[in-house]
Amino acid sequence: MKLQIIFTLAVLIFFIGTKSSYAAGIEITDARATPEYWIDRNADGDELLFTYRQIENINAEILKRDNYSADLKNYPETISAKDLKKRIEKLTDDVNLESSWAVRANRNLNALNQAVNVRYAVTTERVNIRLLPQPPTGDKYDSVQGTALDPAEAVAVLWESKDGKFSFIQARYYFGWVNKNSLAFTDRDTWLTYLEPENFLVVTTNKKFVRVNDKLILFQMGAKIPLENLEVENNLWTARLPIIENGELQEISAQVLNDDKVSTEFLPCTTNNFIRQSFKFLGDIYGWGGLDNSVDCSAFVQNVYRSMGINIPRDADKQEGCMPIFAVFNNVTTAERLDIVSRAPTGALLFKPGHVMLKLGNDDSGKPIIIHAASSYYSYGEKIYVRKVLVSDTSYQNYSGTPTLESLTGIAFPR
Repeated sequence: MKLQIIFTLAVLIFFIGTKSSYAAGIEITDARATPEYWIDRNADGDELLFTYRQIENINAEILKRDNYSADLKNYPETISAKDLKKRIEKLTDDVNLESSWAVRANRNLNALNQAVNVRYAVTTERVNIRLLPQPPTGDKYDSVQGTALDPAEAVAVLWESKDGKFSFIQARYYFGWVNKNSLAFTDRDTWLTYLEPENFLVVTTNKKFVRVNDKLILFQMGAKIPLENLEVENNLWTARLPIIENGELQEISAQVLNDDKVSTEFLPCTTNNFIRQSFKFLGDIYGWGGLDNSVDCSAFVQNVYRSMGINIPRDADKQEGCMPIFAVFNNVTTAERLDIVSRAPTGALLFKPGHVMLKLGNDDSGKPIIIHAASSYYSYGEKIYVRKVLVSDTSYQNYSGTPTLESLTGIAFPR
């Protein structure tokens, strides 16, 4: 009887302690939420993981598998009505969007009855890619929001909405509808200088603002800022950026401070750079599909990777399906799951349905720790919104009370 009482008390204490920890939230705020904690643990953390040539091969293999990305340099000059219609319909069918008849009619598919000639344009500001030709609703979880593109991004323009306000475009990593007023149209030769600029800066911070005329335009981590040349004057670079005049592309010079927020090349792909780059987003608001000028879970890891020149797909399910696999969780015990996650390298992407996380390492107790753009979690059946980039372990739960460790479907990492 005495042993039973002791056991019952132990279980009760554990339950109360667990409940208290969930009440406090899933975010880790101690030393593990600093880059130094993880960098200090890696004696060889600055050694190169992949050479430039290896990264080229990794990118080529991922591109083959991702049906949302495109090799724009070799993009066809015309596209058949059948293929284009299928692509436009796929965009809404993939996410099973509910929308009004008027919005769907605005896709202008009835007029799509012959092959179309591809046109060329460059984004002049950060622009939303929409799954249907309609403006943002203001909802933080706007179901029509696909992603966001940086300024100076070359896109192939394939179609226009019935109201003439949206263009259906193919970008490097995504396709969808964008506000036509954010596109500067140009000839293919000029377009190629934005697709593959000879001189450029890579944004190495979470957000970089550049003043163009009377407004600041936002570039996110990994974006390229085209340069007029590689000369620095008065600690300033001179960027070559697109503006619109009567719908056509014109260029303007803009000054970019020569600081540690930009680089003239992609960062070396190292363990420590996975750590450094991911922590630059710590505390940023969660931005569904790039809303609120921020990142969601898949954009967060995509930007970290692209700052080192690795081009991974935009959406979490595409990332899991297209990236090299480190592990797949089929019929494994909890202990085996923990062992697999513990052996995954820093920078590995951990997937569960609808979410992706980046592994930082194993802490002093051997527990795997992750960083991710988290929207919400569940505690005793209650949905709790956190909506920011944070550090946590893998014990936080989904709506059914299942810990993240038990929900993992796979782990991916380049090789």
